[in-house]
Amino acid sequence: MAESTKQQRQAKKTEGDLDPAKHGTERAAAESGTEVGGRSILIFITCPHCGSNRVVSLDYEGEWFTCGQCQGTYQIVS
Repeated sequence: MAESTKQQRQAKKTEGDLDPAKHGTERAAAESGTEVGGRSILIFITCPHCGSNRVVSLDYEGEWFTCGQCQGTYQIVS
């Protein structure tokens, strides 16, 4: 059986100006069972703005995301 790449981490609200080149994308719940390509890892987090559960595909540290529910921006912290 393949080792799971799913990890639980914390999210923090973003501050200051955000680099558009570092904007990541959330994955829909229906997509969560799909294969993750490259060096991405699936991260299950709670939005620090509205508290909703989110699934993101993290490609690199410093990447930021927009919550699909409240539109608040956040980053993943180790």
